[in-house]
Amino acid sequence: MILQALALASLLGISFFTQAQGVAEVSARRAAGDMATEFRNHRYPPSATPSPLPRREPQGREVDIVRTAQYLVDNYPVLSMVLVERGEIIFEAYNKPAAVNRPNFSWSMSKSLTAYTLGLMHCDGKFPDLDKPAQTYAIDLLGTVYGEASVRQLLMMSSGVRKAVSSGDHLVLKGNCEQGRDCDGWQRMRSQTLSGREYLHAVKDRDIESGKEFRYSGTDTLALGRLIETNGGVIKEFDRYLWSKIGAESAGYWLLDKDGIPIVQAGFSAVSRDWARLARYTIQLSKSGTECQQQFMRDATRPLIKNNGPVGAAHRGY
Repeated sequence: MILQALALASLLGISFFTQAQGVAEVSARRAAGDMATEFRNHRYPPSATPSPLPRREPQGREVDIVRTAQYLVDNYPVLSMVLVERGEIIFEAYNKPAAVNRPNFSWSMSKSLTAYTLGLMHCDGKFPDLDKPAQTYAIDLLGTVYGEASVRQLLMMSSGVRKAVSSGDHLVLKGNCEQGRDCDGWQRMRSQTLSGREYLHAVKDRDIESGKEFRYSGTDTLALGRLIETNGGVIKEFDRYLWSKIGAESAGYWLLDKDGIPIVQAGFSAVSRDWARLARYTIQLSKSGTECQQQFMRDATRPLIKNNGPVGAAHRGY
């Protein structure tokens, strides 16, 4: 038997901090719940009938996997971990301040949720040709590298926009940071001083041909967000295609920029069990969705462009 176990939650490297006036940008409390309450978020309600996610004891090969998971939780700065096999929890653990009812922040897993939402919209005919320039479907991308790139190239983070300064961010300031909120573009969006649209138009020039090279860039995902926003709205379409389908047991949250639009490159929060439900649903789509959905999910989970950059160097593709 091939174990289809998913380790889900916030795996927080405690050594990673951005300091501004002594305030830690990354903290365990923010990663394990406070991102959903400290800043402006859209709240998605839980389902009236949560989908079952029963617990059972591990069996066979699962026992060794669970033993390894317990070692990681006990010896590394892991906030929470849930392992699911065929729709049943075989391991679940939390380190404070994480808890079963506290929503874990996604960081860049939001990029995948954004891509999945766009892909499901594509399969419903809203973006019929992924190889057309993105500006075909979103007029406010006109005059930017993102608009000239195809939708598929944005999905592969190969728009051709200049390389990010740090962690996929293009607007990184030194000094004059207020409580860790205004040091880069993402923080400025979160603190309501920058919108996603403004960010895209502040970093809109290319220095390489679209499709030629993978470059880890939050703005490529922001451009996908503009496509979704222009064709139904991120809040509505994410709920339609993903959140409403999983049978969530708790509320979900998405950070908003100053225009009230989700910060799609890093912004979604959900409890660990609902992250498991999201994962289970995407696996379901890849195996038993429509032909288009299955193909999109296969493309989304295999290398389509070679990774020659320093980000995620251990992975051969994006």
